[in-house]
Amino acid sequence: MGSMDTPTIIENGTTQSHAAAAIAADGDPKPLASANGAPMEMTPESEATKRRRSSVLPLEVGTRVMCRWRDGKYHPVKVIERRKMHYGGPNDYEYYVHYTEFNRRLDEWVKLEQLDLDSVETVVDEKVEDKVTSLKMTRHQKRKIDETHVEVGHDELDAASLREHEEFTKVKNIVTIELGRYEIETWYFSPFPPEYSDSLKLYFCEFCLNFMKRKEQLQRHMRKCDLKHPPGDEIYRSGTLSMFEVDGKKNRVYGQNLCYLAKLFLDHKTLYYDVDLFLFYVLCECDDRGCHMVGYFSKEKHSEESYNLACILTLPPYQRKGYGKFLIAFSYELSKKEGKVGTPERPLSDLGLLSYRGYWTRVLLDILKKHKGNISIKELSDMTAVKAEDILTTLQSLELIQYRKGQHVICADPKVLDRHLKAAGRGGLEVDVSKLIWTPYKEQS
Repeated sequence: MGSMDTPTIIENGTTQSHAAAAIAADGDPKPLASANGAPMEMTPESEATKRRRSSVLPLEVGTRVMCRWRDGKYHPVKVIERRKMHYGGPNDYEYYVHYTEFNRRLDEWVKLEQLDLDSVETVVDEKVEDKVTSLKMTRHQKRKIDETHVEVGHDELDAASLREHEEFTKVKNIVTIELGRYEIETWYFSPFPPEYSDSLKLYFCEFCLNFMKRKEQLQRHMRKCDLKHPPGDEIYRSGTLSMFEVDGKKNRVYGQNLCYLAKLFLDHKTLYYDVDLFLFYVLCECDDRGCHMVGYFSKEKHSEESYNLACILTLPPYQRKGYGKFLIAFSYELSKKEGKVGTPERPLSDLGLLSYRGYWTRVLLDILKKHKGNISIKELSDMTAVKAEDILTTLQSLELIQYRKGQHVICADPKVLDRHLKAAGRGGLEVDVSKLIWTPYKEQS
């Protein structure tokens, strides 16, 4: 996600900004000329502006200011970090900013020219600022920025842990990646090994997920790499879609590389270096060149809490095509094969809960529409593999359940069901269960 470059002048092979172009070769400033060539006198306003600039620059970390974004409009930002320019004076810095109206994934490095210095504010109370920001964001803005991003946390983050996490991951280290035929802008920090700390772009092999610093390295690697799909067993194929089950213990490097890749697009994901305990289900689009990763979900091999999904991601080029819903549905089809009820690992992000609530709504209401006579939550759970608690909270949120004479009673008026189903939206791609060939994981002795 590049910043908007300031116009430049090429002179004697060097690049200068318009401001720098007014400096003569001997370093003395020359008076700016008007259209007829006569020197212009500095107005009081420009002197005031100059004094203003010198008083606020360089901007401190934590400063709030208006910044010109890619839409050409100014938005409020907070300065997260700054770095000295390789050329220029003592006040020439680039600034890493967080757009307070938007998700952290849009944080980026910007040049001074993008900032409106007349709008510089002193630091305000964080809690007050967050509350104001949340009120200012419209529902459409949030949906547009967050799209279909589903995030399932790996551990509870209290306020202190969240602050520590944001401090450690505040500056995005990798700006773009190349994966197959796509160049993808990253969203968040990922803790790649130290030798990659100076790389703004990484090149991934789309089949084994090894990553390199240079395009030539990737090209050499692709001539040797004999994989054309993720390592592991193909357990599902329907049309051009395939799902591969990858055992983290048998394919440790692949599992770790997948976690590095996923962290670039997931904010509060804990990166597990010990991938032995997990199975990864990698969804691919297949063609004559091979099977190209679309997204994945992971699950623990043995979960005491009946978790059937630990982490889920649809890669940005494939979002808004129903793949996220497909992955959620697939996790429940595996639970049915296991003869168990399942639930996603907690805590769920707001958007994660929204995605799951949509899935649960569609599945449950579809059954209630077709079912004749009484049905219990236990029976719904047995039919769907959805945990009873998730069924209860979903139906309560839809106001379809009442408590009468010591028990919960489902109220299923057909018109009400149709209204809720319409609000829940389409279900995405269907999982053709007849194409799923899979046996539940068993530890080998």
